[in-house]
Amino acid sequence: MYYLYLIYMHLLFISSNRIGDSLINLQVLNKYIRKNKKDIQITLVSGPLPLPIYDDYPNIIRRIILKKEKYNLHWWKLYKELAPFRFDEIFDFRSSLISYFLRSKKRTVFKMKKNQNIYSQIHDKYETDIKKDCKIFTDRVRKIFPNSNYACLAPFANWPPKEWPTNNYIKIAEYLIDKGINKIYVLGSKEESDKFEEFKSKLGDKVVNRCGTQHILNDYGLLLKSRLFIGNDSSMMHMSALANTPTIGLFGPTNDDIYFPKIFENCYLVRSSESYNDLIKKTENFTLNNCLMEDVAYNDVINNIDTILNAQNF
Repeated sequence: MYYLYLIYMHLLFISSNRIGDSLINLQVLNKYIRKNKKDIQITLVSGPLPLPIYDDYPNIIRRIILKKEKYNLHWWKLYKELAPFRFDEIFDFRSSLISYFLRSKKRTVFKMKKNQNIYSQIHDKYETDIKKDCKIFTDRVRKIFPNSNYACLAPFANWPPKEWPTNNYIKIAEYLIDKGINKIYVLGSKEESDKFEEFKSKLGDKVVNRCGTQHILNDYGLLLKSRLFIGNDSSMMHMSALANTPTIGLFGPTNDDIYFPKIFENCYLVRSSESYNDLIKKTENFTLNNCLMEDVAYNDVINNIDTILNAQNF
């Protein structure tokens, strides 16, 4: 009698703690799934916020939520949970020491260089394929939308200094509607939903609140068919870039040299006239709640919108 044994590659993937960073390093996970097809099993370690972006990945057999605890006890608890297993390869995007204490044939601990674009760093180090690996795996049900004549905005941020004034976004939405866009979807977190009312009062039924109302992968499905996206440096900007949607990213007191997704042809940068270094000095007082994005030029955003819509023959 012959027995058929299935041999799986067992991968440990320790993701970043933030959604944006997790979206950026997702290209590595996608590469190994693409190369090994169904013959791969993945143990995922993730912070609670980015965990939902992995919900549709069928190769993930174990999901472990890593929550920070005092005295770094979360690492000790994680070690105890992972110690019984033997891995073929470990990818650690938390730059931790735990990978060196676990049993594995191979391990790679990623340490970000602070003077190089993060997308390019990961792409170059792991030799990913930009077109094939820079995406999110989703169930096809999430991609069903009735039409594509809409645009998406992400006008809010978790840090006031990097948030372009809301009235500018409202003017942009009005411009898009005047150009013939049927709907404007406003994306963000559930905590940002209260800020939506200003859009509703000015734009009525032409604008739809998607701030924390849907699973994040449903928002990705929405972005896949959107004519364009405009937003501050945020996780939604990174998600739009991965969706291959024409993406206008607005930067001020965050470093576009590192975080702007410039490796993609679908991304357009608009930043403040002041340099990142000059602006970041103004944030040394961590209680600062002032906007540092007021000099991001409205006309520069409009010019990029026109370029995108003209290329679509809209």
